[in-house]
Amino acid sequence: MSDVRANGTGTADSAVTESFASSPVVNLVFDRVLSAVHEGRLLPGQRISDSELAEQLGVSRTPVREALQRLREIGIIEASASRFTRVALVNPKQTADAMVVWVALYSALVNEVIPLVTPELVDEMRADHALFLEHVSWALDATRMAEMRANPELVREHVTALVPQKIAMANANFFNHLVRLSQNPSLVRGINSVVHLIQLGSLYLPDYLDFRALSESQLLLIAAARDHDRAAAQGALRMLGLISVPTAALEAEADEADEAHEAQ
Repeated sequence: MSDVRANGTGTADSAVTESFASSPVVNLVFDRVLSAVHEGRLLPGQRISDSELAEQLGVSRTPVREALQRLREIGIIEASASRFTRVALVNPKQTADAMVVWVALYSALVNEVIPLVTPELVDEMRADHALFLEHVSWALDATRMAEMRANPELVREHVTALVPQKIAMANANFFNHLVRLSQNPSLVRGINSVVHLIQLGSLYLPDYLDFRALSESQLLLIAAARDHDRAAAQGALRMLGLISVPTAALEAEADEADEAHEAQ
């Protein structure tokens, strides 16, 4: 199992920890494993040993088991009794379904928190948007994107450099700023229960998301937050809802299954 002792920097991780765990030791284990997954140190399908994890972090197995159970509750970990505990394999359909739920919940969130946004928070959102743009600049250049699609070696270099993880983390951190303002624990819990599933699933899609539309929706949300404009914030969410999550590989498999069934 990969070493999970290095602590991640994603603010979304610590926020969800507060919602799902109360023991400081459970929080620690939860946060370290979640960071390791989102930073690519633990990969989908990779086995997790509670005894090894306890030894790495210098804690007993009891809080490790509780933390892993809480990670199961948000879909990051999957387990089979007496067989395995592993990082979940999130397919594109699950990612797309989780995105629909997230947009609906986040829409309710912005209605609550947009009037509470401070100038300092807007600055933080701008900073995370700039970081997101830095990570996706290649995708906003048509020539470079064409090169990526034509050259698998470039794709492998991006994967090795953890570019997908950096994009997913920057995007999650951007949207988490408004989540921190909410006084509705049930709403926050619902958002956090799907956002990490989306973050993990987005790393292994059969094609790239529309990063240009995602960037534009971030800009619209920044402007809406600055102006305390609920209607404009809902417009940004509608744009997000129109972004298609690529499921081409699954659709191709479904077409092949239909053809095989018709041939029988």
